[in-house]
Amino acid sequence: MRILVLTQWFQPEPFFKGLPFAKELIRRGHEVEVLTGFPNYPGGKVYEGYCIKPWQREVMDGIRVNRVPLYPSHNESGFRRILNYLSFGFSSLFFGPWLVRKPDVIYVYNLITLAWAACFLRWIYGCQVVYDVQDLWPESVASSGMMRNRFILGLLKRWSLWAYRKADHIVVLSHGFKKNLQARGIPEAKIQVIYNWCEEQPVKQENLEDNLAENFGLSDTFNVVFAGTIGVMQGLDVVLDAARICADCDPNVRFVLVGDGVEKARLVARSNDLKLNNVVFIPRQPMSEMGKVFALGDALLVHLKKDDLFKITIPSKTQAYLSAGRPIIMAMEGDAADLVEEAAAGVKCDSDNPVALAETVTKLSKTEKEKLRVLGVNGKKFYQEKLSIDCGVDSFESIFKDLSHRRVATSYSKLLKIVMDYTLVVPGSLIILPVMVALAFTARMKLGPPVLFRQIRPGLNGKPFIMFKFRTMTDERDEQGQLLSDEERLNRFGKFLRSTSLDEFPALINVLKGEMSLVGPRPLLIEYLPLYSPEQARRHEVRPGITGWAQVNGRNAISWEEKFKLDVWYVDNQSLWLDIKILWMTFAKVFKREGISHAGEATMSKFTGSKL
Repeated sequence: MRILVLTQWFQPEPFFKGLPFAKELIRRGHEVEVLTGFPNYPGGKVYEGYCIKPWQREVMDGIRVNRVPLYPSHNESGFRRILNYLSFGFSSLFFGPWLVRKPDVIYVYNLITLAWAACFLRWIYGCQVVYDVQDLWPESVASSGMMRNRFILGLLKRWSLWAYRKADHIVVLSHGFKKNLQARGIPEAKIQVIYNWCEEQPVKQENLEDNLAENFGLSDTFNVVFAGTIGVMQGLDVVLDAARICADCDPNVRFVLVGDGVEKARLVARSNDLKLNNVVFIPRQPMSEMGKVFALGDALLVHLKKDDLFKITIPSKTQAYLSAGRPIIMAMEGDAADLVEEAAAGVKCDSDNPVALAETVTKLSKTEKEKLRVLGVNGKKFYQEKLSIDCGVDSFESIFKDLSHRRVATSYSKLLKIVMDYTLVVPGSLIILPVMVALAFTARMKLGPPVLFRQIRPGLNGKPFIMFKFRTMTDERDEQGQLLSDEERLNRFGKFLRSTSLDEFPALINVLKGEMSLVGPRPLLIEYLPLYSPEQARRHEVRPGITGWAQVNGRNAISWEEKFKLDVWYVDNQSLWLDIKILWMTFAKVFKREGISHAGEATMSKFTGSKL
């Protein structure tokens, strides 16, 4: 299975569902390709070794990574942030179809600004789209303060609803997210909860390096570590206010803020103004060092501002903290706090409440070390059993496999195929009209009236239509008035029509009526419909054809099962070039007169159902 990962962020940016996810899929035998931007998150500056260009292709751990341009920014400016998102959305829409190979499934990470590109690629390739929703739009935009204009937020709401409806399947990070999307009218069956995991290898590095602790004066103190994005939604002024309280009541406590973000500079300045000696800022660390960072903490802090949206959000640091095996302080309400409570891995306290945070920290600092250790062990065990990358990828792989067997109409099957049919059939019919008139006159002389054979056949989605062919058999009957066998009624002229496929000429009428195509699975008898297996019935997902992949690979000389397998293969792989190839092969087969009949039959034995 070939999976396209469409995401604005990818390594070397800190992205837990980037390279680790792709590598695990490859380990399981799948092909993975990535369409992403040039790395600039979280600082908003393009990483060293990269520069913005129309496109760039690189290979990371055997994975083809296609990069397209974007406007690098990640500061407090709502306009610039939107420009950052939109620029990558348009770049992936414009450059993506030229860079990526045909996927079976497209995995889209989070941003609704990628919906256009995902839908366009889906339209071109006929693949399915899985949306991984990590932020609910427009709620997350409003809560971050990035945008407050009601009109624009209304447009975002309609845009996000369109994106969610267009997705073939949606993955969300919490049950609260699922309920929110259901309330918007998204079918429950289309939504699945898969908890996030973390980059596990760096977190496993648990040993504390004394040098790191000594460098920041954290060797003999009770350290509360916050690691991650330092932004508006994290509301970390509360941490500074709690630090002021703890400076008097518990001077051994240190609050350690690790990371970068739009709020960091302001918080550093405020901490200096308040002369908080118990607050330590550490620059963003590479993922390879995060195990050491977590090892600094006697407790790990999650804090988000009070907001109804955050009640159904599970910050990604929650999983990393659980995996690190340290006690967790959940200064927030809702699904994330409930998850830590279920794991028996920490304590909860009110968010946006410095007094409550200071009291919780003070209480933990006086707790026996063994009890703290047990909280950490509980969290680590819970993560390994329910939240690990193995658990998550198992669920994603199941979704991908299920969707890869479904196909949607491509741009070719929806439009270009019809254009090709009319382009060839309209002038072609005028050219062969004299031949058809001559054949009709000869058929009347040799076989008798009527000249045309009409029969109801199943078309697209099994819808019945009347198919036209030249008649190839007589109406000869036995003494009891019963028709003779096909072999007896198929005279020399009829065999000539069949062997040269001239009997198919009147089916051009069906093509002009839009009931058939030049190329597609042959329309068989209506009575066969209930005899098909679910897989065989997929041959009716496209319009039937005058010729097809089965016709040029054996025609009536192969078994029904082989024929249906070839038909379904065509459904999944139809393209302009394949149709041209089939038409060319058809002329060759007709000239050689191959596969006209099945062994021991005048044409083809009756289909009675496949053996299970």
